[in-house]
Amino acid sequence: MTEKSSRIAGLDVVRAIAIISVVAAHSFSILNPFFSMPVIGKVLFSISVHILPFSAMGVELFFVLSGFLIGRILIRDFTGADNFSFTHVRHFWARRWFRTLPNYWLILTANILLGSYLGTQAIVPFQVNYYFFLQNLVHALPIYFFSESWSLSVEEWFYLTLPVALLAAYKLAGAKDKSRFLIRVFVVYLLTFTVIRFVNAFQPINGIDQDNGIRKVVLFRLDALMYGVVFAWLSCFRAEMLLRYRKPLLALCLAGTAVVYYLMAKRSLQITSSPVPWIRFASDAFLFTIQPMVLSLCLPYASSIRTLKRNALQRSAGFISRISYSMYLIHFSLIFLPFFYHRPVSTPVMTIVYYAMYWGIVILGSWLIYRFYELPIMRLRDRLR
Repeated sequence: MTEKSSRIAGLDVVRAIAIISVVAAHSFSILNPFFSMPVIGKVLFSISVHILPFSAMGVELFFVLSGFLIGRILIRDFTGADNFSFTHVRHFWARRWFRTLPNYWLILTANILLGSYLGTQAIVPFQVNYYFFLQNLVHALPIYFFSESWSLSVEEWFYLTLPVALLAAYKLAGAKDKSRFLIRVFVVYLLTFTVIRFVNAFQPINGIDQDNGIRKVVLFRLDALMYGVVFAWLSCFRAEMLLRYRKPLLALCLAGTAVVYYLMAKRSLQITSSPVPWIRFASDAFLFTIQPMVLSLCLPYASSIRTLKRNALQRSAGFISRISYSMYLIHFSLIFLPFFYHRPVSTPVMTIVYYAMYWGIVILGSWLIYRFYELPIMRLRDRLR
């Protein structure tokens, strides 16, 4: 089956929404010169104040989508094996790492070299940690370098730990009923890291910096992907029920997302720390449970949409989806910060040119990386399996 025929249009749309939300939020400050204009300035300023939650929720969408797709692969591998073993886990890791590590290491190295060349970031020993996803394992990520890598670290540790947990549970307890065994392991994994975050809320080990100290720390976020895994389990073992309730679940997702946005943007339940103790505790303990839980409710509906009625929309969503990983890697630290963030105030016309140029560079650069680097590696991976 070719990549084109195996793609699910609804999931491509979800991934496209996620990456556009993140890139748009991170690059919105390019439009600052418009803020001084009487009417449009007020509109843009209002958007700039409230756009941060969309960036945060875009990353959460990536988490639940990754959990859904990876969960289906693990479930397929586990149920298809007579005796699940480390060989299956190793095979899973090899395929995942072929998919994620080459791009990540390429852009990480480019960031190090570019920062050194421009004189904005010296090469320091700590950067070695980034190659092994140790930069934000327990403590806050250093915000001065490749800050968007925090979510990739969360995903990589998820890919590493969930198969190990599954294998360990299987070796210790066996699996007479594979369906029940899987959901029990998944729920225990989810609850373990939810409880860890809840306990941390009483006395945060990284202080009151909720954004860098909780949201972007691997130890406190591994449960986020598990909501997608739970829906992967439902899609495999309760497919008819999921199909029947996909529209009500989508409605709950949209309503819940609106409520979460309102709480974050209007009622101080923010990704940044609040000075009010009970609000800070509620955010620390529950916000990062509510977000992925609510957003994962869109997955049954999205996964049921195999094709879109408008071919142009399907092609666009598919294109953005395919290059989304490269877009995420290059859009901020490699392109926005060194070339578009620090620049003199310009005229409105030049601002539009700058903004269009930024998106053009991000999309073109991502496509080139996908076409001439990522895709050949994927083809090599498929030949070696």
